[in-house]
Amino acid sequence: MTINAERIKLQTTRSPIWLILAVVVLGLSFAAIQAAALGPHGVLKPERAAIGVSVFGVPVLMILSAMSVTGEYRSGMIRTTFLATPNRAWALAAKAIVMAALSAVVTALMVAGSIAFAASLVTAEQGDELSFASTEVWRAIGAMSLYAVLGAVLAVGLGGLLRHAAAVVAVVLLMPFVVEPVLGALPQVGARVGPWLPFGNAYTFTKTPWFQTFSLWWGPAGAALYFAAVAAAVFMLALVVVTRRDP
Repeated sequence: MTINAERIKLQTTRSPIWLILAVVVLGLSFAAIQAAALGPHGVLKPERAAIGVSVFGVPVLMILSAMSVTGEYRSGMIRTTFLATPNRAWALAAKAIVMAALSAVVTALMVAGSIAFAASLVTAEQGDELSFASTEVWRAIGAMSLYAVLGAVLAVGLGGLLRHAAAVVAVVLLMPFVVEPVLGALPQVGARVGPWLPFGNAYTFTKTPWFQTFSLWWGPAGAALYFAAVAAAVFMLALVVVTRRDP
C-alpha cells in the first residue's frame, strides 16, 4: 500500500515531468555532440554516445529522488506520511523502491534512445559498435540503469539525512563535478584517494569517459559493488536517523 501511495504522489506532481524532460534533452544533446565531434575515421562507442545520460541525466534523477523526501519535509507532509505509515523505515524504503524503479526505466530508455540517435547521425563505419545486436550496447544499458537505481537509493538516503533540497543538490552536483575531479587530479593525493571515490567507481563500472579514472584491482564488478555499498550505507544511516528523529 505504501508503494502505491508513493506512486500516486509521484504522478500528481509536475516536477518529475520537467526533470525527466531534462534527462531527455541532456541525453539527446550530448549524443549529437559526440557524433559531431567524431573524426572521419573514428568509431563511436555506446558509453560515449550515452555520456549525457550517465554524467548529467542520472544526477538529475538523483535530485528528483531526493525531492521525494525533502519536498515532504518542506511542506510538512512528512508528518502525514509517518502517521499513515508508522514504520518510518518502510516509508523511506517505499520511496527508494519507487524512485529506483522510475530511474531505471527512464535511464534504460534514454541510454537506448541516445545510442540510436547517435547512430543515426554517423556513418555505418563510425557507428559500427552502436548496433543493438552488440553485447556492448546492452552492457551499457544495463550498467547505466544499475547506476541510476543505486543513485536513487543514495539520493533518498541523502534526503532523509539532510532534509533540505538545496543541501542534497549541492552534494549530488558538487561530488561528481567538482570534488572528485579535483581530488583525483591532485598529484600526491589522487592516486591514493582516487580508487575510493564513489562516482569514480560508478564511472568505472559504466565505462563512462568522464574525468580521470584509476586502476582498480577490484575491476568493474568490484566498482559496482563499492558504489552499491556506499549507497546502502548512506541509506541505512538515513533509516536509523529518520526512525529516531522527530519529523
